[in-house]
Amino acid sequence: MVEEILPETSTTYPHPSGGNKRVRRKQTKQIDFLSQPVKSVTATNDMVEMYELPRTRSQPEPPQAVSESIIEYLPTIPTDIVESKAATTKEITVAYNSTMSSPKKTNGRNRADQAQMPERQSYLEIFDRILQTVMQSEKHLFSEVEQQTLETFSKLDHHSRHLYTRIFMRKQAWLRISGLNYGEQVVMEQSCKLLSAQAPGSQPFLITGEKLDSCKDAVSLLLLPELKTMARARGIKQANSKTKEALCVDIIKSTKQRTVTSFFRKNTSDSAQHRQTELIQQILKTTGPLVHLHPETADLFERVHMIFFRSATHLGDNNTMRDAVLANIGQKRFPKYQVVRSSDLFASRDDVVRYKALVEVGYAMEVLLTYSVKEIEQHQQGWNLYLEHRQEWHGLLKSLKQQPAAKDCGTEQMSLDYWRRHFTPGWALARIVERGARFAANLKQFADERDVLESLLSQDSYCLHKRGGWYERLVLLYTTHLKPKQLKSKAADLGQQHLYQARDTCIRALNDVHVNRISLHAISRQLHAIENKLDLSADQQANHSRLCVEWQPVQERVFYGMRINSTMRRGPSMWDGPDGVPCSVEQLALWRYRDLGFTGVHSENAMITTLFGLLFWDIIFYPLPGMLDTEYQSQPLDMNSESFYFSRHTIIEQRLAEISDTNCYEQIIPEIYAREHGSECIGISWDLSCEQLQTVAKVSTHKV
Repeated sequence: MVEEILPETSTTYPHPSGGNKRVRRKQTKQIDFLSQPVKSVTATNDMVEMYELPRTRSQPEPPQAVSESIIEYLPTIPTDIVESKAATTKEITVAYNSTMSSPKKTNGRNRADQAQMPERQSYLEIFDRILQTVMQSEKHLFSEVEQQTLETFSKLDHHSRHLYTRIFMRKQAWLRISGLNYGEQVVMEQSCKLLSAQAPGSQPFLITGEKLDSCKDAVSLLLLPELKTMARARGIKQANSKTKEALCVDIIKSTKQRTVTSFFRKNTSDSAQHRQTELIQQILKTTGPLVHLHPETADLFERVHMIFFRSATHLGDNNTMRDAVLANIGQKRFPKYQVVRSSDLFASRDDVVRYKALVEVGYAMEVLLTYSVKEIEQHQQGWNLYLEHRQEWHGLLKSLKQQPAAKDCGTEQMSLDYWRRHFTPGWALARIVERGARFAANLKQFADERDVLESLLSQDSYCLHKRGGWYERLVLLYTTHLKPKQLKSKAADLGQQHLYQARDTCIRALNDVHVNRISLHAISRQLHAIENKLDLSADQQANHSRLCVEWQPVQERVFYGMRINSTMRRGPSMWDGPDGVPCSVEQLALWRYRDLGFTGVHSENAMITTLFGLLFWDIIFYPLPGMLDTEYQSQPLDMNSESFYFSRHTIIEQRLAEISDTNCYEQIIPEIYAREHGSECIGISWDLSCEQLQTVAKVSTHKV
């Protein structure tokens, strides 16, 4: 037992609130040493600081009972307190000296590094590994200045690199240094100064608040109480009742209003600029030092990450860096496979730079497409983005026509090379043109949409899997929205001219080897309806080997239920369930099937895709060169292209034969499910149980 011995006399000290305060010594109490951390006390003349010390099980186990005095600390305390030995043979002596310095003031940079959480350390660990991997195999994709900048970054101290990594992972905006919680304040300020300094032959990594020149960016940095204070100082009415957005707008407007003295100035534009500069300086006094990612350096690191992950990780929710960190700390699991990284996916630095720029434009257009069609301004903005790249697209089409004719997708050369086009500027440009057609449709510019679709169908190098959808939309334009100006057949009536153009488009689609079966079915039905409207005889109707008017018929069951009508609710329809609880139409159907003795699950396409992923798991992650370039992939790089089958057709056909002849699925499904459960794989839904998957596989036909 360790007993803390203190004088039994009482001492009186002045209290800040007035009067005196007496220190009393109270009775000791027993505490569990292992259940509570050891506390160390640092005493100075004007404060007492306590911080916990970690205790490990390897330390000698103290006695069960400990005597501890309860002391009421005051602004001024005795400078020397000594704990003496009691019932045990071990002596514990802790001296408190008024001249002892606080531990926070010593070795700040080292303690900041050691105190980081595991996930915070993982950010820098993965960031460094990304940089090292790219510079080892794909150094030729960067200029000499860029290589020097990356080399300078790798030589920075640990805390500076960690700070930049965390700032890089955030949105590119101005940040208060006081608001960064990545270490001690003094250490962060030193790191920010180091990162904002320009090394010889390289670009700085951060820029400071001196470069801030936008009132909008400056005002957005203020908190709501700070905005209200500034608004009241500028004479803005009802500042306390306004939102942050409204206050920002009013404060910016106040810089554009001329004062009485401004009428006597000769150059009024300078006075307006002067007022904006004064506002920014006033905001900087409130916020303190600011930092922002240097645009050129940030773009460089974005290209590094894009080259490593083979995707634009800084756009939208595609945060592959975050997934890598989660996998590094065990919060996310990726399949185990052999990484066979390639170094020739990107042809040159110019291709990488242009590809990244076009991908960013395509993402901006995709965001604009999320707006309602009633918001014309956003869709017009998206159409203008297409117009900015239309000339480049036409130049690409001209160069493609001058090249030798491309081979069919089924050839060996196409199976090896086609998927690589996903990472070329031409592919990103084709995606921009495709989105341009969608903007033209939303703006009801149907003639422009037709021209864009025809230009897409005039090439067979990019986005081949979308050709069927383009044909379908083109047929709809001819049959519904467009009225051709010239007559193709003199015998045809003027009102039926659009039907003949639509029929010709359907026949073109049937002759296109890149149109998949899903689109063939829709186009065949369109062709059948068009020929019926034209009253063509059987001899005049198109007869093509790829016609697919109807699918194989399936048994249909019709269930009836009571729909719940509510004017207050929006969204999917709700139905009265058997237990009186409102349910969806899918749940109602499952209830009806249960009454008939069936067991079902609502999974959309998840059941089919999960069965495919489990049965072909080893084929999906087969180590072909350049397909699995990192350990953070949920699919090979050619998964979403026509090359996936042709690159693996031998082993795929072999697996199909095994499933059909030997029922090997009975062994594959439970084995892969148990081994890879929780791993990230495209199409896999781990919400489905292994028993459900085995049951569906068993009742399905053996002819795959």
